[in-house]
Amino acid sequence: MKKLTLLFISFVCILTLNSCQKKNENQNNEISASEIKVDSITFKIETPKKVSKEGDTLFASFKVKFPKFIGGDASIIGKINGQIEQMVKDQVYSLEDSVQTQKVGTIEEIAQSFIKEYKTYNEENADIPLGVGWEYEGSGDTLLISSKVISIYYSVYSFLGGAHGNFYTTYMNFNAQTGDLLKLTDIVSDTTALKKIAELKFEKTQKAFAKDNDFEYNKEDYFWGSPFFLPKNIAITKSGLSFLYNPYEAAAYAIGAIYFELTWQELGTLVKKEIR
Repeated sequence: MKKLTLLFISFVCILTLNSCQKKNENQNNEISASEIKVDSITFKIETPKKVSKEGDTLFASFKVKFPKFIGGDASIIGKINGQIEQMVKDQVYSLEDSVQTQKVGTIEEIAQSFIKEYKTYNEENADIPLGVGWEYEGSGDTLLISSKVISIYYSVYSFLGGAHGNFYTTYMNFNAQTGDLLKLTDIVSDTTALKKIAELKFEKTQKAFAKDNDFEYNKEDYFWGSPFFLPKNIAITKSGLSFLYNPYEAAAYAIGAIYFELTWQELGTLVKKEIR
């Protein structure tokens, strides 16, 4: 009897110890998350303003501002910062780019290349009254910092001549414990089920948008004749998942960016426990 009592006491002690260890681990994770702070990197350059024969003020402007994390585990935070900076560089398009390419060099070198291309273009087209300059502006910030996930957005507006400028937003979700960029399959357990509830929410929000802007919602006006598909940009936020289609991805430019959200409650058990 005494042996059974001792065994029982030992078992209770082990359970209590494991519980305390898990509690301490969770507290350490929360502390680690709270130690992560947000700074930013800013770079700006522009050419001297020049007035054309037609009286237009011409110049090129390049500005970027994006989040930089400090604190926490240096190797993990460094890994996240490196991926963000590379994304920022890759967003800078050249007239020679038919598709997005991976850029090398520093932000300053890429900015100088942008300015140089503008000057070369003007010299080669000196006989054409351009009437406009070039503009590139990128700006980003955090969406969520937790012990499990760090997410950001980065928005770009660029104008290199033409009928209108272009704008584009990128979402990035990181595993806060490893620094790895999360894929959709890391976030939800069933992408097919996610697609079904996302399509319903998409139609609901677009019908409301059409009504608010005095035009009739027509399903055929979206996705260029293809079936519904999830956007490339899905962000983890405090309240759920944010879905974003950039201009031309799901509809004509005039529609603009399309945004909707699914709350944690709407997502239910689809979300993996590693995320929340």
